[in-house]
Amino acid sequence: MTERFGGMEFGLPRVTRAFHRYWREEVGSDVDVLMAYTVDMPTYQVEAVLIDALRLADSDVPAWAIEALWTLGTQEQHVLRDEGREGRDWLRLVIGLYRDHLLSKAPDSPVTAPPNPYLHLTGSVLDEIRLVADAMLVESLSYRRRYIPGVVPALELVAARADPDLAFRFFLHALAAYGPDIPRGQYERYVALGEQFEYGELLVQGYEHRVD
Repeated sequence: MTERFGGMEFGLPRVTRAFHRYWREEVGSDVDVLMAYTVDMPTYQVEAVLIDALRLADSDVPAWAIEALWTLGTQEQHVLRDEGREGRDWLRLVIGLYRDHLLSKAPDSPVTAPPNPYLHLTGSVLDEIRLVADAMLVESLSYRRRYIPGVVPALELVAARADPDLAFRFFLHALAAYGPDIPRGQYERYVALGEQFEYGELLVQGYEHRVD
């Protein structure tokens, strides 16, 4: 099966990682971080962020859910409300910046999201989120973590109302932050889902350490 985007992490979950601990000192404003991501980045990776943002912005997923997953992805290094930004407005900003960048490089770049070929996997993604929801909530409330309100409901909303593919990629981030240990069979289902989403094997295998 062909690996999407060279088998690497992609889209909104990947760009959240650009907001590392020292982004203010090293880059400047949050808009500067978004644009720095495009430097030396293959066009298809920027396009992947645009498509994720378009699908999420065009859905009826509430702003608080968008903000919760963004906070999760940035590991709390860029909290939208603390920056005076609202979730859906932030997505529109991402869309505008990346659409303009792509059109300057490739005039045939998409201005709307293409049909989503993964909607049939919505139920499977929701099942996996719900299976560990209680355990992730307990872990998120432990003294070792800073609680991000609404992460699990946000994952469910994105899967059901926007894009199960995007929800699953953010779900992997949630596993890294709050995930309980899981049995081998459960992990193998994640791998199988990754194959159906056409991920590179390393995207899911990076979470094998959660196997009990």
